[in-house]
Amino acid sequence: MMMKPLLLLAALTLCIGTLHAFPRRQTCLCIRTISTRVPLRVIKKVEVFPVSGHCRHTEVIITRKNNTKVCIDPEAGWFKDLMNHVKENSMATSPTVPAVASSVSL
Repeated sequence: MMMKPLLLLAALTLCIGTLHAFPRRQTCLCIRTISTRVPLRVIKKVEVFPVSGHCRHTEVIITRKNNTKVCIDPEAGWFKDLMNHVKENSMATSPTVPAVASSVSL
């Protein structure tokens, strides 16, 4: 008779543990974006997050070589030029370009 409550407690403990093991993003990552050009020489990585259930905006996060991150306005003209440059370079090295969230190291 005491076995059922113990099994239920064990099952709940496992469920709660697995929820914390897989953190999920609940909101947009970028609160504010900038349109100012980030020099190519300081860019370490570019991450593009498409519109999702968690955020209604396309988010672009650039990680600089000093590991600081900045959110970029995806409509900025210089960013579109940067993405064209990245796509051209990735097309030369690989035949496919991912259509979902992508991360490119420079």
